[in-house]
Amino acid sequence: MFRSTHTIKRMAAGLAVAAAMATLVVPTALAGGNSGYRDGWYGWAVALTKQQHAKASIDGRSPDTRDAAAAAQQTALTPLDGRSPDTRDAATLAQQTGLVPLDGRSPDTFDAAVLAHSPTVTVYRSPGFEWGDFGIGVAAALGAIALMLGLGAGARGVRRSPGLRSA
Repeated sequence: MFRSTHTIKRMAAGLAVAAAMATLVVPTALAGGNSGYRDGWYGWAVALTKQQHAKASIDGRSPDTRDAAAAAQQTALTPLDGRSPDTRDAATLAQQTGLVPLDGRSPDTFDAAVLAHSPTVTVYRSPGFEWGDFGIGVAAALGAIALMLGLGAGARGVRRSPGLRSA
């Protein structure tokens, strides 16, 4: 008994130490503390900005020239489209409108199809008590009773007849 209690206490102490270490280590890891920057993500962003400014000063070109060069490099990565701007706009418009399914039916056919798929509810009011249905049910019940009585009487008569007994 004392041994299991000791084991439980030891495991609880180990879990407490692990939780304390996780509390201390995880925020540092999430903040980028292992990237070599003392201030985490902020320090990394500052260093990246300084690095970009250092490249810009070495480049020697004006910001407009650098932007134009970057745009030219970006378009060089995409395949050349030799169409005129009007043709490209028309193709884009045709592609966007082509995504809508076309319904080639006439308006009357379309309306008939909509009506065919919409449920129609018809409510019939009963005129009251249906005496004809009641008569049919009573007649069926009386017929079943008469049939049972007839079969019962016939079975009783067969049992009492002296000719069927063996000697």
